[in-house]
Amino acid sequence: MWLLAWVPYSISHLMNPLFTNFLIYPQGANLMWTLIPIVPGLLLSPVMILLGPVATYNVVMTLALATSAWCAYIAIHALVGDRLGSVIGGLIFGFSPYMLAHSLGHPNLVIAFTPPVALLILAELFAWQRRPAWQGGLALGTLAVAQLLTTPEILLTTAFVGALGALALVAIRPREVGSRFRHALTGSAIAALVFVPLAALPLAYLFFGPQHVHGVVRQPDTFVTDLLNFVVPTPVMLLVPSGLAGLSNAWTGGIAEANGYIGVPLVALLGLIAIFWRSSLIVLWSAILGAAIALLSLGPHLHLGGTIHFHIPLPWLLFQKVPLFDNVLPARLMLFFYLCAGSAVAIFVRELRLHVTGWKMWAGWAWIGISLLTLLPTVPWPATPNPVPEFFSGHSVARIPEGSVALVAPFPTAPGFQPGPGQDSANNAMLWQLASNMRYRMPEGSLIVPDVNGVATGGRPPASATQTAMIAIQKGDTAPQLTADLKGALTGDLRRWQVRTVIVGPMYNQAAMIDFFKSLFGREPESVGGVLVWWDIQA
Repeated sequence: MWLLAWVPYSISHLMNPLFTNFLIYPQGANLMWTLIPIVPGLLLSPVMILLGPVATYNVVMTLALATSAWCAYIAIHALVGDRLGSVIGGLIFGFSPYMLAHSLGHPNLVIAFTPPVALLILAELFAWQRRPAWQGGLALGTLAVAQLLTTPEILLTTAFVGALGALALVAIRPREVGSRFRHALTGSAIAALVFVPLAALPLAYLFFGPQHVHGVVRQPDTFVTDLLNFVVPTPVMLLVPSGLAGLSNAWTGGIAEANGYIGVPLVALLGLIAIFWRSSLIVLWSAILGAAIALLSLGPHLHLGGTIHFHIPLPWLLFQKVPLFDNVLPARLMLFFYLCAGSAVAIFVRELRLHVTGWKMWAGWAWIGISLLTLLPTVPWPATPNPVPEFFSGHSVARIPEGSVALVAPFPTAPGFQPGPGQDSANNAMLWQLASNMRYRMPEGSLIVPDVNGVATGGRPPASATQTAMIAIQKGDTAPQLTADLKGALTGDLRRWQVRTVIVGPMYNQAAMIDFFKSLFGREPESVGGVLVWWDIQA
C-alpha cells in the first residue's frame, strides 16, 4: 500500500519516485530494490486520491488476477483456437496456486499479464511471422519497459523462461525455426533498441543509485518449491484433506511463497495429455518447458517435507551464482508452469469437443472438473482489517512539525515476519503515515536497504538499539532493562534520527511499550486520537 501511494505522492510533490527518505530516515531507501510498482501506481492514482491506499490495494489485487487470466485467455486462444479451452486455460493461469499464494500480500507479483502477452509476441516473431518484424519488436520492447517499472524480477524470469522456450522450440523443430531465424532476430534487435534507452535510467538507479544493494537479498535455498508442494495443498486452497493440513507449515519460505501446488488429478491429466497428444507442437513444447520450470523451481537442493537435502544438488545450482539470478527466488518460476499447463489443458478440451465421443468424452470432462475443483481458493478468502487511529487522519496530527521525524510503535518489521497469536501487523505504522498525508518521516520501514557493507539487511533499517528493543517488546518479550549504556544508545539513535515525536499506536503488548518509553523519557505521554504521544523530544 505504501509503495503504491508513494508513486503519485512523490511525482505530485516533484520528488524522485525511485528514492525515499520518508522511511528509514535519514539514509533513505532505493525503492527499485523493493520492487516499487511505478506503472500500477500511476494508473491507479485516481483511485488512490479518491478512495485511499486500502481500497487501491484491494482494486490492484482484484484486477491483477482477472487481467492476468484474461491475457492468458487471449494468448492461449491464439495458439489453440478453442474458445472454451482457452477460457479454462486462462483460469488455470490467472487463478493458479501461484497467484493465490502471492495474493496474500504481493500485488506486484500477481500483476502477471506480461508472461502470456510475451508468449503471444514471441509466437509471432518465431513462428507465425504474419506481421513485419518491427511491430513485434516494438511491442516486445514496450512490454519489457512496462514490466521493469512494475516488477523487475518478473521481467528477468520472463526473459529467462522465454529463452528456455526458444531453445525447446529449436530442439523440437530445428529446421522450421532456422528458416524463420532472420525475422526473429530482427524483431529481437528492435525490442532491444526500444528497451535499452527507456530502461537505462531505472536500471542505472537500481545498480548504481544511492542505497543500492549488492549480494544476495533472499536466500535461494529457502524460497523454493518443496517436492511435496506439487501434490499437497496449502491453506489458501479450498480442499485440504485433514491429514495433509499441517504439512505445509514445515516448508521453508512461508505460505505466501508456497506456490507450486498442481494436485494429483491435474498432474495425471497433464501426463496423459503429454503422452497421447505429443504429436501436437504446443503440447510437446508445453510439456518440455513445464517440466523444466518445475524442476528449476525446486531450487539448488532438494527440499522434502521441509528438510533440505544438501547432498542432492539440482539444476538451479548452475544458475544461482550467475549475476542477477542470485536474487531470483526459484519457487516463483512456477508462474510460468501454469501458463504451460493452461495451454496443454486447452488442447485437451479442444480434442474432447472435436474428436472424442461417448464415455471417453464424459470421463474427460469429469477429469477436467475434478482437476479444477482441487485448484479452487479457500472461502472466505483471508482478509486483514487495517484500522487507522483517528489521530493520523484528524487535526491532532498537525501538531507534528511538517517534514519532521517521528518514531512510531509498532516498529515496522522485515517482510515475511509472521505475527503471533493476538499480534497485529507491525507495518500498520506505514499505513498510518499514509493516513497523515505523509506529514512526517520515520527512521523505520519495511524496505530493502543495505547495511554499512552494502549487503541487504533483509527488509528493515540497519540494526540499532532502538529497533532491537522495540521489536522484542512488540513480539511479546519483556522490555529490556534500561541501563545507563542502553539509555545512552537509545538517546544516540533518537539524536541521529532527529526524532521530534514518539507515538505508540494500537499494538500487541502496548502496555510494555508505553512503560519502556515512559522510563526512557521520564514523563507521561499524551493520549490523543487513539494513540499515546510524547511531543518535543529533546534527545
